[in-house]
Amino acid sequence: MKRVSIKRLAHLNDILIFLIILLWLLASPVNISVPLDDVYVYFNYARNFAEGRPFAYDPRNIPSEGFTSLLYMLLLVPAELLDLNTFFVTVIINMLSLALSVVWIGRALRATGVLPKGGDVFFTIVLAALVVRDPNISALVYSGFEAVFGLLWVTGMAVSVAYALDAQRAENVRRRWLTIFFVMVFLAHLVRPEYVLIGAVGGVLLLWRFEDRAAVLRRAVIFALVMAGYYLLKLAIFGDLFPTGFYRKVRVSEIGQLLSEWIMAYQGWLILALLASLMLSVRTLRRFPLKRLGWLLMLVLGAVGVFVFYTQSTPLTPSFFRFLVMPIWTIYMVLALGAVWLLFLLLQLVLSPHQVLRLIKVAHSLVMPSAITMLILLVSLFISSNMQNNISSISNQIKHHHYINAALYWRSQLPDPSRITVVFGDAGAVAYTLGSRFIDPNGLAEPPIAHLFRLPDGEEKIARFLKHVLGNQPDIL
Repeated sequence: MKRVSIKRLAHLNDILIFLIILLWLLASPVNISVPLDDVYVYFNYARNFAEGRPFAYDPRNIPSEGFTSLLYMLLLVPAELLDLNTFFVTVIINMLSLALSVVWIGRALRATGVLPKGGDVFFTIVLAALVVRDPNISALVYSGFEAVFGLLWVTGMAVSVAYALDAQRAENVRRRWLTIFFVMVFLAHLVRPEYVLIGAVGGVLLLWRFEDRAAVLRRAVIFALVMAGYYLLKLAIFGDLFPTGFYRKVRVSEIGQLLSEWIMAYQGWLILALLASLMLSVRTLRRFPLKRLGWLLMLVLGAVGVFVFYTQSTPLTPSFFRFLVMPIWTIYMVLALGAVWLLFLLLQLVLSPHQVLRLIKVAHSLVMPSAITMLILLVSLFISSNMQNNISSISNQIKHHHYINAALYWRSQLPDPSRITVVFGDAGAVAYTLGSRFIDPNGLAEPPIAHLFRLPDGEEKIARFLKHVLGNQPDIL
């Protein structure tokens, strides 16, 4: 009975922390200009999908992969079908993803028992505080981009590894989590393709530490076949294995401006995270077999892999460090783990084990009423002018977006916008609002133009570009 009550208490703590994160994000003031034009690319693909033109960008109904996250785009299709505000749907998706990610990673910690009993609750609280105070993560929640949504599936991978390597669980349960891991890797790959690198690290760790390696290999083979089928389907639909952004990115040989800015912005947190990693390494490697820390090792190595990946590629529209949100997440996770471990270590140095246990019980008894009190305060903010100002501010920015206003004016002056061909340099809001035949000279939704980025600058490149653009007989340039 005691075990059941503790388990229920842990679940209740998870629910309270989940609600606190949601309400905090809702009640906190939003000090960013939203949405950016590139966000409307997802909206436009979703609208065309809802109107019966899957994967097309305009009424020409030509499939193109100008989006990065297939899963994120498909989640927006119901919003377009139901004529909801798609931007606010993205905010809800991101809020739920961030709150669930914090709770899930706490469960991974609970499963491995790296901290003393009850430490996972304090870890989750510290992690939540670190995450919601980060202006870049808060901005990404309200940006309309898919970055925070990707964290959910990376965290799902970590939880799956933790449960699959948990020897205290039944064999059939561990095998089930082994299967879930590969599902999570596939879904994470559908959000950010480079996240398959994190899955590869997790797969190697499972192959190394899971007792039944044949079970891991069988699932890995099935995963590889599913991936092969997915890319063959992409080849059949788009005539290409890669999205247009693959050709439009600039290759570099050293750390570029994006990573330099990121290091400068997070250098203090990086130093603290490295110190925490060293402390945790000394502590945990003495007490725990490596298999119980596989999920943590996967996230750390995965974050390093994502960082190295972007030393070789300058991504498009790197607003709010959205391509590096996974390393940011890992830094905060390591810091939260290190902070709580250090707290318990200090308590053990100054108090007896019995006193530490009593103090933890008292702290646990205070967590619940404190969380409920905070929920009440946040609810009052939620229904106050602060929340209303957030909604009003974002609504006004969408309403007064200069591209949207221009497209609405054109739409009011044209008898049938769907028969008009427009060539415009920014492929988001104008294409979404106008609903015309749309040519993007930067190649986002035009594979023939995107492929021209592989050619050296010269007459041939210009001639092929002009041939494609003028061949569509544009009405507005």
